[in-house]
Amino acid sequence: MIQAIQKSDSVPKTPDFTIANLGGIVALTPISADANKACDVGVIAYEDWQVMGGSIMVERRYAADLVEDLRDDGFVVADE
Repeated sequence: MIQAIQKSDSVPKTPDFTIANLGGIVALTPISADANKACDVGVIAYEDWQVMGGSIMVERRYAADLVEDLRDDGFVVADE
């Protein structure tokens, strides 16, 4: 499971990440400060070659589990 980063309980809940299905891969884009911090401190493990245009590219077969873990940790993930 992904380690939790404490998020502030601000309303309304704006997305922390957007996700876009690109066929065989999924683009996960951090858009909030909390999401960017999670990426910076290694909460989401990824390699440099997976980053394209500010998005983290993930194989589709792993995307559902990653999104579920992010949501379990309190992040809001929205379709792009």
